[in-house]
Amino acid sequence: MTNFDDILMQTGKFGWFQIRTYLVICIMSLVAAMMAFVQVFIAGTNDHWCKVAQWEEEGCSQWNMTEVECSELKRSLSQPEFDNDDKRDSRCLTYNFTGIDIETAYANRDDLMDLEIIKCDDGWNFDTSLFPSTITEDWELVCDKAFIPNVLQSVYLGGFLLGCIIYGVMADKFGRYYTFLISNVSAGVFGLLCTLSSNYIIFGLLRFLVGASAYGTILVGFVLGTELVVPEMRVYVGVALWYFFAIGYFVLSGVARYLANWRAILAVFALPYLICLPSFLMITESPRWLLTKNRYHDAERIIYKIAQVNGKPKPQNILSQLTEAKEDNNVKQASLLDVIRCPTLLFYLINLWFNWFVQSFLYYGLSLGTSDLGVNAYVAFCISGAVEIPAYVSSIYSMRRFGRKLSTAVLMIMAGTSCFLTILTPNGPARVTVAMVGKFAISASFANVYVLTAEIFPTPLRALSIGACSVAARIGGIVAPLTLVLDRVWEPLPLVLFATSSVLAGVLVFLLPETKGKAMPDTIEDSLNLRNSSYKEVANNEDNNENGSSKPTDI
Repeated sequence: MTNFDDILMQTGKFGWFQIRTYLVICIMSLVAAMMAFVQVFIAGTNDHWCKVAQWEEEGCSQWNMTEVECSELKRSLSQPEFDNDDKRDSRCLTYNFTGIDIETAYANRDDLMDLEIIKCDDGWNFDTSLFPSTITEDWELVCDKAFIPNVLQSVYLGGFLLGCIIYGVMADKFGRYYTFLISNVSAGVFGLLCTLSSNYIIFGLLRFLVGASAYGTILVGFVLGTELVVPEMRVYVGVALWYFFAIGYFVLSGVARYLANWRAILAVFALPYLICLPSFLMITESPRWLLTKNRYHDAERIIYKIAQVNGKPKPQNILSQLTEAKEDNNVKQASLLDVIRCPTLLFYLINLWFNWFVQSFLYYGLSLGTSDLGVNAYVAFCISGAVEIPAYVSSIYSMRRFGRKLSTAVLMIMAGTSCFLTILTPNGPARVTVAMVGKFAISASFANVYVLTAEIFPTPLRALSIGACSVAARIGGIVAPLTLVLDRVWEPLPLVLFATSSVLAGVLVFLLPETKGKAMPDTIEDSLNLRNSSYKEVANNEDNNENGSSKPTDI
């Protein structure tokens, strides 16, 4: 019986039509990466110290000081000095200078420690040498409000969870093309509105909506792109998508380094969603989706267009072939109740839920924490993106050479061990190197665990199980920025949590079945038999596996 992949073989399994469609999707992936991590720079924490209101209009001309020297003098006079055992943050406190001008303070500088120490009631001054313009400075998100930037990043990643639900439902009900279009327009519009935010509450709300829409562009774009190619090509288009995501790191770092204003940076990253809209004239609805909706004539029209653009002859008897494909693709509906009723599958699902949570938890924790490694934040961020490129290559090799289970477990334990070693390594290039080993390992294992999940669950439960695990990954992404705040309780605490959870998740992977070289299960019984040596093996499984090494649609 003919299936839709056979039809694609006639129209060109990866011709110019697929290339131009996937190019649009990849560009949106690059923009989504910039949107996801832009807060590393627009909410970067500059060094800061308390303002003294009555000194703001006073100069230092009587001492022949430059403006910079005068600013440093005001800082040294206003900022208390504490012993190492005193845990108070001198950047958040100052002396009570009521009725004391700067000349008097300077003349009596040795006696300032006798003054009352108070909170920064007049606001803060900021050193803008690293980050010229940030929301942290504009809205003074330091000291008692220092946790707010991390909450805002969690809010953004919370939008991913909403986008996963809303745009996933829309794509199934209204089609891939229009949902992809709507998500891109929404991301662009909400992104531009972010630049007009007057306070962090409005900013957080709009960033939440941007996150939902940006995730929609990735989720729906990934589905649309993979539905236009035959199974043997999905491994390559999947990897290409996430290479573009990694390239987004470099573009973001470059733009943020040379563009001074945080509002301008957000505008630059929002505009591509709208500027690229004319390119949507080159892409179409997914014929696979049209087929599931019994819209045979619409599917026929698009298939003819694919053949024409790819320079292939028009397929014959297409309507009868599409009808056969529809019948061949009918799959029994299933629910999570089927998993719950089976203890073994339930254990697999809980195990993988935790693994997906930890994967996202570490990925975002390590990506967002690059500014704390003791080197230039822009350089560290570029390195963080660069290590993902070889990570995806190693994902392919490790799964083919050592199997899904062993490679995933070892990579996760490696990531956890790297986090432990980062704690013991002093700030600087050595710390960056150790931390990036962890980023490399978690990026590669994130690609692996998606394949392992898809190959463990049977066909009727596969999409459902991956969707459930995706929710766990979204929660991990939300928790990661909040975990970074815990360094105020104990500096190594975030890395300790990253390390222990990763090592534990890696050990738990050993309790899952190995799927390398085995046919993908079609029934629950097949899934339960994966551990049996007698379970059916297939030749050239690595070449025919449609899941390949595609990284999940969880950026």
